[in-house]
Amino acid sequence: MQNAQQKAQWADPQYVQVTKAEAARIIARSVPEFDRLRRVDPRCPAGYKQTDARSATVRFRLSDIYEYSDTLMKRGE
Repeated sequence: MQNAQQKAQWADPQYVQVTKAEAARIIARSVPEFDRLRRVDPRCPAGYKQTDARSATVRFRLSDIYEYSDTLMKRGE
Protein backbone atom coordinates (compact mmCIF):
# COMPACT_ATOMS: atom_id res chain seq x y z
CA MET A 1 0.00 0.00 0.00
CA GLN A 2 2.85 2.37 0.81
CA ASN A 3 4.25 2.02 -2.71
CA ALA A 4 0.82 2.70 -4.28
CA GLN A 5 0.47 5.90 -2.24
CA GLN A 6 3.90 7.10 -3.35
CA LYS A 7 3.01 6.54 -7.01
CA ALA A 8 -0.30 8.37 -6.57
CA GLN A 9 1.50 11.44 -5.20
CA TRP A 10 4.14 11.82 -7.92
CA ALA A 11 2.25 14.70 -9.54
CA ASP A 12 0.53 17.25 -7.33
CA PRO A 13 -2.67 18.44 -9.12
CA GLN A 14 -1.95 21.94 -7.82
CA TYR A 15 1.01 22.16 -10.20
CA VAL A 16 -0.14 20.07 -13.17
CA GLN A 17 -1.33 21.97 -16.24
CA VAL A 18 -3.84 20.45 -18.65
CA THR A 19 -5.14 21.56 -22.04
CA LYS A 20 -8.73 22.54 -22.74
CA ALA A 21 -9.42 19.16 -24.38
CA GLU A 22 -8.03 17.31 -21.36
CA ALA A 23 -10.04 19.48 -18.97
CA ALA A 24 -13.22 18.84 -20.96
CA ARG A 25 -12.56 15.10 -20.91
CA ILE A 26 -12.06 15.15 -17.13
CA ILE A 27 -15.48 16.73 -16.55
CA ALA A 28 -17.06 14.46 -19.20
CA ARG A 29 -18.01 17.26 -21.58
CA SER A 30 -17.21 18.04 -25.18
CA VAL A 31 -14.83 20.93 -25.88
CA PRO A 32 -17.67 23.16 -27.21
CA GLU A 33 -19.75 22.40 -24.10
CA PHE A 34 -16.76 23.18 -21.88
CA ASP A 35 -16.32 26.51 -23.73
CA ARG A 36 -20.01 27.28 -23.12
CA LEU A 37 -19.62 26.52 -19.41
CA ARG A 38 -16.60 28.83 -19.26
CA ARG A 39 -18.76 31.64 -20.68
CA VAL A 40 -21.91 31.15 -18.59
CA ASP A 41 -20.79 29.59 -15.30
CA PRO A 42 -18.72 31.87 -13.08
CA ARG A 43 -17.47 28.86 -11.08
CA CYS A 44 -15.93 27.26 -14.17
CA PRO A 45 -12.16 27.85 -14.35
CA ALA A 46 -11.25 30.43 -16.96
CA GLY A 47 -7.80 29.05 -17.63
CA TYR A 48 -4.77 31.08 -18.53
CA LYS A 49 -2.27 31.61 -21.31
CA GLN A 50 1.46 31.53 -20.71
CA THR A 51 2.01 34.33 -23.23
CA ASP A 52 0.00 37.25 -24.59
CA ALA A 53 -0.06 35.79 -28.11
CA ARG A 54 -3.53 35.24 -29.53
CA SER A 55 -2.61 31.74 -30.59
CA ALA A 56 -1.23 30.72 -27.18
CA THR A 57 -2.67 27.50 -25.77
CA VAL A 58 -5.12 27.91 -22.90
CA ARG A 59 -4.08 25.79 -19.93
CA PHE A 60 -5.91 24.88 -16.73
CA ARG A 61 -4.66 23.88 -13.31
CA LEU A 62 -5.68 20.28 -12.73
CA SER A 63 -6.77 20.96 -9.15
CA ASP A 64 -9.17 23.68 -10.42
CA ILE A 65 -10.70 21.22 -12.89
CA TYR A 66 -11.09 18.60 -10.14
CA GLU A 67 -12.77 21.18 -7.93
CA TYR A 68 -15.13 22.22 -10.72
CA SER A 69 -15.95 18.57 -11.45
CA ASP A 70 -16.88 18.16 -7.79
CA THR A 71 -19.12 21.25 -8.05
CA LEU A 72 -20.90 19.80 -11.10
CA MET A 73 -21.46 16.47 -9.34
CA LYS A 74 -22.88 18.19 -6.25
CA ARG A 75 -25.26 20.17 -8.46
CA GLY A 76 -26.31 16.92 -10.14
CA GLU A 77 -25.39 17.98 -13.66
